[in-house]
Amino acid sequence: MTLEVTGLYAAVLALMMIALQILAIAARAKHEVLFGDAGEMRMILPIRRHGNFVEHVPMALIVMALAEAQGLSGAWLHAVGLLLVVSRALHPFGLAETKKVLPIRIAGIVGSWIATLIPVAALFGLI
Repeated sequence: MTLEVTGLYAAVLALMMIALQILAIAARAKHEVLFGDAGEMRMILPIRRHGNFVEHVPMALIVMALAEAQGLSGAWLHAVGLLLVVSRALHPFGLAETKKVLPIRIAGIVGSWIATLIPVAALFGLI
């Protein structure tokens, strides 16, 4: 089994993760921060954008790969993969230096949850 569909989305998401890492590294260089946020408030946003991505994407890809290995259809897998990519692309823009929760942030996280729950449902035999 080659996991071609999950592999495609894993590759796209890996590029997105690298982009978020580069933004965090650039912020570290700009603010001369080597570890953590060093109390620099302008470091929190790029760190959390990357951190949130790595907190959510791995499990979504794991359950997606397992569901693909168990025979979940390509249509479902592409729907899940596209939803995950779009959701993860939206979410960083929803994290802003405001106390207000932005709708784009909510859309990003809810989309990520749905993209994780669909393959979970498949693994439970519900799809």
